Amino acid sequence: MKCKRCRKADAAVDLPSHNSAFCPGCFFLFFRRQVVEGIRTLSLLSPEDRVLVCVSGGKDSLVLWDVLMELGYRTEGLHIDLGIEGYSDRSREKVLAYAGARGKEPIVVDLRAEGIPIPEAAKRARKEECSVCGTVKRYFFNRIAARRGFTVVATGHNLDDESARLLGNLLHWDQDHLSRQHPLLPEMAEGLVRKVKPLWRVSELETAAYGFLSGIDYVTEECPMSLDATSLVYKEALSLIEEKMPGTRRHFYQGFLHQNRDVPGNSGAPGRRECGNHDEKNTGGEASPPRKCISCDAPTYTETCSYCRLKERVTKARERL
Repeated sequence: MKCKRCRKADAAVDLPSHNSAFCPGCFFLFFRRQVVEGIRTLSLLSPEDRVLVCVSGGKDSLVLWDVLMELGYRTEGLHIDLGIEGYSDRSREKVLAYAGARGKEPIVVDLRAEGIPIPEAAKRARKEECSVCGTVKRYFFNRIAARRGFTVVATGHNLDDESARLLGNLLHWDQDHLSRQHPLLPEMAEGLVRKVKPLWRVSELETAAYGFLSGIDYVTEECPMSLDATSLVYKEALSLIEEKMPGTRRHFYQGFLHQNRDVPGNSGAPGRRECGNHDEKNTGGEASPPRKCISCDAPTYTETCSYCRLKERVTKARERL
């Protein structure tokens, strides 16, 4: 099969959802245009931004960093070492190797050194690993960005991730989460840095193809803590539909965004808000701004932020041993 764009070279990537197939060169052009369009449509980034790219060592985050550098954005990488035996070591190696080959030195936060490695923290706090991981990562994403003068935090969530999250929120009619599901979460008072998802228009298959064709060496295994995550069930369900009706995933998510054009955080609506990049309950009314955590100064709608409450539970559980 020939590339449907140049009509000359053999196609290397087949994309039924776009009714297209591309050779490597044309696919790179297609992929970058999708990212550029996603950034432009929702005004995610500007040339003046200092972008903190959260890199896990997997394909999506490393591809995101790669594309943003190609597009000329000022970026630095942030890697959170989750303290998961074996997996975290391999992930860290991939990030350091990728960055080093491009003259970059990523910022690394080691959760073992912070006293809150994910497996132990989840066990001590008696919470699900993915919940604990999300709380901790969001905390450090915002903390590092705010303290080092970055104007925006970028994560590698792709179309598959966002459509699966949307399906889960709809199945549970979670109005609070639906109200703030968007590729852009604006900056707010008290040190809340803007958070964006520039890969929201591209699928997991497309990011994998970009990584493979670019020669990016990334961790291919799934996080061992996420094997029972409900998001994987939603992804599988959408994949079954996508196989029969290509383009469904894209129409599903983009249709939702079209119907909900207001950017979360601009309306001042009460309810659950992402604060300090934690999920906090805003009980102060529409005009109530976040305050500073009494323990760490992170933005929070409660006296103590989610991260500090989690760390306190872990510390007390250790002391009881």
